[in-house]
Amino acid sequence: MDFLNVLTGTVVPFLIVLTVLVFVHEMGHYLIARKNGVRVEVFSIGFGPEVFGWTDRVDTRWKFSLIPLGGYVKMFGDADAASRPSDAPMTEEERAVSFQSKRLGQRAWIVAGGPLANFILAIVIFAGLFTFVGQPFSPATVGEVIADLGRIRGRFPARRPHYPGRWR
Repeated sequence: MDFLNVLTGTVVPFLIVLTVLVFVHEMGHYLIARKNGVRVEVFSIGFGPEVFGWTDRVDTRWKFSLIPLGGYVKMFGDADAASRPSDAPMTEEERAVSFQSKRLGQRAWIVAGGPLANFILAIVIFAGLFTFVGQPFSPATVGEVIADLGRIRGRFPARRPHYPGRWR
């Protein structure tokens, strides 16, 4: 195989699928964080230097980075990728929108939002496949019925008496 075929036939489709999965995963974190009142500073698809991006009306920086093998959502008050609290002092308004100041249940839902979004995506994809493509199967068909085959082979008696209410 030449390099161009490998690149267009394997690498590019892999990166497209991975980008979609990462986007859905990070969007799960983002949506639940915003629902719980956490300010999100950065929503990034990829790592490394920013290729392009924009800042929305709630001051979240949406960006695509050079290395498209993952992504992250940086919430207000995070010092690093491990979501350790920042050492900088916060005002009461800033504390109200930081990830670390939320209750344990809210933080757990925010952290679980990414995997939950991936599960929902998998359910939607499989439901769509089964709806529009279906599941291949071989229908059972009867080619021919041979009369009295069981009696001919001696497996069944010619007549079986029936006595209602009695077991034999």
